[in-house]
Amino acid sequence: MISAVAVIASLALATPVAAAVQSFGKTYTVSATIKGGKNLTVLLVSGSGRLLASKKVTTTKQNITLSSPATGAIGGSTLQLVSSGGAAKGNYYGPVVLGSKGKSAAKASRVYTRLKQAASSKVKLGTLTIHKVSASGKQGYASASVNSKDADTSTGAQVNASRGKPLGVGTYGKTAGVSIRSYGVSATAFGDPCSPAGTQTCDQSGHEVGQPIGPPNGQPGAQQGAVVSKDDTLGGDLDDDGIPNAFDVNDDGDAVLDSADTATPAPKAAADNGTTTCGAVDFRIFTNYKATQGGYAGTLNAYGVGPFQANPTNIAATITKTMSMVFSPITQVCGSSVKHTYLKGVGVTYAPSEYVELTKTCGTGDYQWLIGAGKMCGTDASGYSFGSAYNFGTTDLPTGQDTFSMKVETEDGKNYEFTSSAGFVFVTHPMFIAYGNDGVNYTNIDYSATIQSPEGARINEPTINVGPAQTLWLKVYRPQRLAIDGETGTFYDLAGFKFTPDIPNGNPSVGKCDALTSTDLEMKTDTPINTADPSTMTLKWDIGAKCYSVPPKNIAWAPGPADFDIQVEPSGPGGNSAQKIRITYVS
Repeated sequence: MISAVAVIASLALATPVAAAVQSFGKTYTVSATIKGGKNLTVLLVSGSGRLLASKKVTTTKQNITLSSPATGAIGGSTLQLVSSGGAAKGNYYGPVVLGSKGKSAAKASRVYTRLKQAASSKVKLGTLTIHKVSASGKQGYASASVNSKDADTSTGAQVNASRGKPLGVGTYGKTAGVSIRSYGVSATAFGDPCSPAGTQTCDQSGHEVGQPIGPPNGQPGAQQGAVVSKDDTLGGDLDDDGIPNAFDVNDDGDAVLDSADTATPAPKAAADNGTTTCGAVDFRIFTNYKATQGGYAGTLNAYGVGPFQANPTNIAATITKTMSMVFSPITQVCGSSVKHTYLKGVGVTYAPSEYVELTKTCGTGDYQWLIGAGKMCGTDASGYSFGSAYNFGTTDLPTGQDTFSMKVETEDGKNYEFTSSAGFVFVTHPMFIAYGNDGVNYTNIDYSATIQSPEGARINEPTINVGPAQTLWLKVYRPQRLAIDGETGTFYDLAGFKFTPDIPNGNPSVGKCDALTSTDLEMKTDTPINTADPSTMTLKWDIGAKCYSVPPKNIAWAPGPADFDIQVEPSGPGGNSAQKIRITYVS
């Protein structure tokens, strides 16, 4: 499984907001009357992605007050809405608009969503009215009845809108847009790409380094980084569509979703401790969804047949059995080591609604939550309980818009919260459909003759022979995701993903063979499935020449059968899906 390890970096100051981070230790309250917001949760999120406060709305019209911890950088903060009831429970809903440019809010093409740094310590927003946008009622936004005097109205803080509605609302930010500007500053993490190479904070290979700030919990020294745009943090809005990066499926507003976009930065959030502006941390959420039983048992694909054809019922059953959701650990904030970590869902049906402590990381170095089992790290003695065991149904499948919050307590007695959604969730697997040794002649894999087994329906696996100098050609269906709210259709083929053979149980094992990673360059963007003409991808594996008998392991491939996994991973942030295949080496 993929490990997501948190790394630490500094938060540096640069124009245009250098003067903004000068006063420290100030607390803020934001009060409003929410109209039409029953079953929504209001989040106060800093401009760099820290969760400052939250409040659930339980009545049709309700007065709320959000109280922040001490912070020196209220500028750039936004109010965000998450559904906490109904069919979209736990899904991100939309932003709060604090004002608009021009005389008519209903005609505005620019709106304001951020608080200014000079905001009052007691922000009073008056009435915020909820506007439903999508036909399903899963998306919308709120708007203030009058422009707030505490809104940041500068050009750099404006959001693109259509008739007062932020452009990203209705598609979770999928719709392409053009950024108005670059807003503010933030931080990078150790190991991130940088330039120019060969400087004090950028090594010869073009990756961030810096001065060590001391080893957290006995781990190797963390590193301080350099300045990057605040737009690249979870609280930023790179394409100015009104949807913060934490909830935007297309951060930069191009034609490529983040899951397939190599330019998408690692999810980062930054904090200040009320005294010093500091600390960027990675906060990643992704899913692992693998079919690694023999005979292709448990494999689901939208183009499959019989029990292998994906539908809501068998997806729910398979996800309950095999899906894990992974959260990266945060080991240090503002120079102080983390001593306790807690996690919850923000109204998410299958997650704890209150913070539950994560007592240890898993052997992979992160937190791997087996949702169906209600366990963290495993169902054996190595695991521990997190929430309750959960059986998914056809109407509550996990989505990329499900929202989670992590809280950490540091050795210096401070608390920090961070929030985000996964952005993307696998619901099907890659599926092998044919194989050959010359790229011309193929043998089809027959999924129609099934056998019942404890793992479910399976088939008699074909014997796939490969000689020492032969190339294995494989035809495979791409995995899919469910259509997100605002899209047509049910399933979308995933575009731009990476396909890699992993040999954890080989003869002998060599692990992941990165030399044979193939990136899908044929499909440029996620595409609705076409059952009349299924889309396939052809993989070319020179296993003997690229995986075995090569540095650094220099392991010889022994004759006989061995199990291979095909790992499918996003080119951008995300998780992985896999299918097992048995290959026999013939000497």
